[in-house]
Amino acid sequence: MIPQDGQDRGSFRTTGRKSSATVVVGALSALSLAVAGCGSPDTVTARCVDDDRRSDGSYRVVDEDRCDDDSGTGRTGGYFYYYGGNASGGSVSGGTRARPSDAKVVTESGKVIQRGGMGGRGGGGGRVGG
Repeated sequence: MIPQDGQDRGSFRTTGRKSSATVVVGALSALSLAVAGCGSPDTVTARCVDDDRRSDGSYRVVDEDRCDDDSGTGRTGGYFYYYGGNASGGSVSGGTRARPSDAKVVTESGKVIQRGGMGGRGGGGGRVGG
């Protein structure tokens, strides 16, 4: 800033500048949040649904025991896990049939299907979606 009133032109005002310690603390805080975010994957709800898609594009949600599968495919007799989406009135839409690889996947009853995070491929109880 150049003074216009004849003041000493060699002096500078440093108001508004941050000290290097403040900058370092801010950077460390941002890094901490980023690392914490990696350890806390998004949680996606898996719902067991009937394989027949309705005319409105939704799937009928059924008891999750119908998706129990020890083979690891998540498919049993016309039922599969549907991930995410919006559930309403016994149906779900707006999700996907593809299991997200980077998320914690939990059924509506709270059973963890996949732990997720940092590229890990966790699973629980032999129940995996397809």
